Amino acid sequence: MNSIPPLVHLVTDDEAKEQAKALFEQMKKASGKVPKWMRVMANCEDVLIGFFTMFKAIMDDAPVDKLLKWRIALKISDINKCEFCVSVAKQQLKTFGLSDEEIENIESKDLSEKENIAMEYAVASTEHAYNIDPELMKKMKQHYADEQIVEISSVVGLFNFINRFNDSLGVLPDVE
Repeated sequence: MNSIPPLVHLVTDDEAKEQAKALFEQMKKASGKVPKWMRVMANCEDVLIGFFTMFKAIMDDAPVDKLLKWRIALKISDINKCEFCVSVAKQQLKTFGLSDEEIENIESKDLSEKENIAMEYAVASTEHAYNIDPELMKKMKQHYADEQIVEISSVVGLFNFINRFNDSLGVLPDVE
């Protein structure tokens, strides 16, 4: 597998500080490797620990369905043209049993009205968060509790952040 190196140093296992080293070990046990974004982010251990904690809080067991969260992650990453995150989101969606065709048509007619509204809100939040249509927010409130709206907004914010982080530092998917 060929890999294009990021624009900053990839922290090795030996170079990782205490908390980063523990996260690296956790990732290796869970998936067999430490993702490039983590090795890049480990250059600033506080950012890595904070981001990892936030990522888990937003994407793990919470009030919004994980499949919808990963659909949103793919849509946001596609809008932002983040190759790395598009690749990761597609891999995650495959773990839910989605086919390549379903993944390519992430905003398909097969989504429920509720899911389509969440996707529309995610796009609006990415493209013009400063100007969300009041009618769209009214629809969100008809289908989602405030806790869920906060979580959906957090997924949007999380992926807008990591998209920018990966793209600005040249964290690209591995090329096979």
